[in-house]
Amino acid sequence: MEKRKYPRIQIPLLVELTHPTIGTVRALARDISEGGVFLDLPDTALTTGAKVKLTLLNIHQEEHQSTPTVDATIVRVEEHGVGLEFSTVISRHLWKSVRRVRDELAIGRDYFQVHQSAAIVNEKRQLLVVHQYGKWRYPGTYLVVGKDWEDALGATIAAELGIAQMRFKRTLAVSSTPEVELPEAAVLQLTHLFRCSASPEELPQNSPYSSLRWLSRPHQADELTFMSTRQRDLSYELLTSLKQTPDTHP
Repeated sequence: MEKRKYPRIQIPLLVELTHPTIGTVRALARDISEGGVFLDLPDTALTTGAKVKLTLLNIHQEEHQSTPTVDATIVRVEEHGVGLEFSTVISRHLWKSVRRVRDELAIGRDYFQVHQSAAIVNEKRQLLVVHQYGKWRYPGTYLVVGKDWEDALGATIAAELGIAQMRFKRTLAVSSTPEVELPEAAVLQLTHLFRCSASPEELPQNSPYSSLRWLSRPHQADELTFMSTRQRDLSYELLTSLKQTPDTHP
């Protein structure tokens, strides 16, 4: 029976590897542990002993927290890839990021996940956006099988923004973001339009967002850095529609 010093998990992850010989390249990591990782990197010019930098990429547009870059040493070169050993204790941060990704892949969510966002418009016909990890976005959550989508989204908005009452109007957009190198990481993205009467100006203490804004004019959407061009364009279109039809509900 094979005995490993560090427990390993089998899960496809997308990483960037940097070395002066090859520059920065993307590769799949399908066998990773706290001690090291094996990358799918065929026909590489790298050799045993090479010192490289490894970054775990954020594979989901819906989550934009920073990911760590760690130092590693190539300890094995094979036909289809290379084995790396993490050089410093900083590598534990990479391991924690991997564990977070693995924990999120629950039953019913491997690997094609569903993320739903709420475009919330108040009585003043203003659109709510929230700030997180340096970018603006709509609040939202991943859908877990077995939970009603509207109840799940409503509970998330109530807890993270303090808005307890929302009225669903319609679904604004449906899209997906497949990763060419890692199709297993595709996310189905749903954006729903809601109306609310409350317009909080401050976030609850335990909110994952750093700030919030109520937008009233289309140009305000263009001035902000959104997490995706899709949400920026959707915000511009929605605010334009609200401005053009002030006497009717969106």
